[in-house]
Amino acid sequence: MSTIDPITRDVFQHQLTGIADEMSTALRRAAYSSIIWDMWDYSVGLFAPDGDMIAQADTIPAQLGIMSTALRYMFREFPLEVWKTGDVLVCNDPYRGCTHTMDICLFSPVFHDGEIVAITSTIAHHLDIGGRLPGSGGPDNEEVFAEGLILPPLKLLEEGVPNDTAFRIMRANVRLPEFVEGDLRAQIAGCRTGERRVAMLAERYGHEQFAALTKACLDYAETYARRAIAALPDGTAEAQILVEDDVSSLEPFLLHAKVTIKGDEVDVDVTGSGDQRPFSLNNPECSTLSMSHYAVKCVTTPTLAQNEGCVRPITVKMRKGSILDPHRPAAVATRHHTQQALADVVLKAMVPLCPELSAAGSQVSFSAFVLGGHDDRAEVREDDGSQPYYVVSDIVGGGMGASATRDGLTAVDTHGGNCSIISAEVVETISPVRVLRTELVPNSGGTGRHRGGLGILRDFELLTERGMLIGDSQQQRDETAPWGVERGGPGGKAAFVMNPGTDHEEVMLARIPSRIMKRGEVLRVVGSGGGGWGDPEERDEALAVHDLGEGYVIAEAAE
Repeated sequence: MSTIDPITRDVFQHQLTGIADEMSTALRRAAYSSIIWDMWDYSVGLFAPDGDMIAQADTIPAQLGIMSTALRYMFREFPLEVWKTGDVLVCNDPYRGCTHTMDICLFSPVFHDGEIVAITSTIAHHLDIGGRLPGSGGPDNEEVFAEGLILPPLKLLEEGVPNDTAFRIMRANVRLPEFVEGDLRAQIAGCRTGERRVAMLAERYGHEQFAALTKACLDYAETYARRAIAALPDGTAEAQILVEDDVSSLEPFLLHAKVTIKGDEVDVDVTGSGDQRPFSLNNPECSTLSMSHYAVKCVTTPTLAQNEGCVRPITVKMRKGSILDPHRPAAVATRHHTQQALADVVLKAMVPLCPELSAAGSQVSFSAFVLGGHDDRAEVREDDGSQPYYVVSDIVGGGMGASATRDGLTAVDTHGGNCSIISAEVVETISPVRVLRTELVPNSGGTGRHRGGLGILRDFELLTERGMLIGDSQQQRDETAPWGVERGGPGGKAAFVMNPGTDHEEVMLARIPSRIMKRGEVLRVVGSGGGGWGDPEERDEALAVHDLGEGYVIAEAAE
């Protein structure tokens, strides 16, 4: 076997990443649901036959470790030797390596010269997968069985032939069967795109060289990551944050992280976090791995192309029965809020270890809602007079924490999300909801030498008779707000407010289990701001003047 030079290796890695990007485009453009084609709540990846990730498109960081974990569970029930050309395997079971039931994961093998050279994968958030509530989530779900249809590892397509029984079961159990099936077929299109492109690449290099290049890319990423870690000082630091429960208890739960840097390895220990909760804030194993890996990568190798080599130097310790590794059948539908907070606490623990590479607390409020029901507006009724069913979801982002060198980003979905806010035009096209306003929240960026990013406020009005509302947020209290560093101020708090500015105004808790929203009512959703870094008295005067001029800071409130 010939020696692989660095240029050939790097070109090959970029070719793999380019294939993942093309898969991403194919999936997004074929998808039915706005949560995929407008919000970008999906991910794609390529894997070596042993399950190591070799490339991933830039979409959802929260899924960095999910597909590889799910694939290893898939191997337990479908060993690689039974995979055939044209197969597409599916799973969405949170206790078999997946996240929550709404995230459906697909895998498809790529054959060359009769052998599997790679595996393509797509994972996408489906707007509804059945269960007791529209959108399938809900902070008051007590068991995973309430969170919609659970798909164990099975073949969705076998040698190119669809498993009609599986599709029929799915159509019978979801509120929007056309959308679910359409989005699944979009995921299949993403896998098929990857299959074709990888097969072309394998044909170009040959089976033996393709495998050698794959190994070289993984080994290079590992070497790069180890050298980046070794350049940091050895040490151990701990941090904790509180997160709202607001369902089983008004007392927040604790997330704790201890991070140890020793030589060229990082150990992340989250065993000190609280016990699993009776409701759906529990975080499954794969999401705990994913967000711990993400947090370390943010600090050590943020620009390195993602593959399995990046995480080989990282060890994650969790405790079974904790909120970060619950026992089945604990509900997990709203696990994203816990995993966002997990990234936050790991990053907080790393600040004293490498402050020049860190940032203050970011918004992990992930203020999101789902609204579903029948649309009674005359202009959208079917020919037979029936009222179409709608499910709409949106996420309102906020501010990123400031760093030692610059202000935090404004109006972003940080950490595990990277989701886009859905455009007002799309919301109003797909549902009986009107977006009344979308704006930045003045003074929501934490004060400091460098200011935290600003949060977002958005108002939604319901135009049909009624809808079922479910919502989740956090960082609504002083003790849970985004944290500042070195005398930097906390970020502004998140909020859910019903009918703001009226006699019927109601400030709601961080979790909205389910409630009826009526025609004409307005829901205000606010995302938190980022924490500040450094003494506010040291802020550059020109930047302070700019903040006032742009309305980021309102002088009367700042005084």
